[in-house]
Amino acid sequence: RVTDDGVVSISRALQNLEQLQKVALAFGGHPMRILVGDDGAVAIVNALQKLKQLQEVSLHFSHTRVTDQGAVAVGDALQNLKRLQNIKLWFTSTNVTDEGAAAISAALQ
Repeated sequence: RVTDDGVVSISRALQNLEQLQKVALAFGGHPMRILVGDDGAVAIVNALQKLKQLQEVSLHFSHTRVTDQGAVAVGDALQNLKRLQNIKLWFTSTNVTDEGAAAISAALQ
């Protein structure tokens, strides 16, 4: 099982990869085994926004406990990644509502 604590550990390692240009992370899976929520989503995107060379991001949060708080954090981080050319996001079967979707949409415009 991966929890927010595990995702925080991953995020600490990620932020040290300053030349990273592509990242694909999937935290979704069987709903009974997914313990990743907003704290994990916030930790990952906070780490990603420190990677100024990042051009491609794929984040799979489906079947997690992520809510609008996590989605808003994703949107905020995307706005700070100026070199981004390709973005893939999945939030299927989460607690993200129209508010979280609107935050991400605003970031992509």
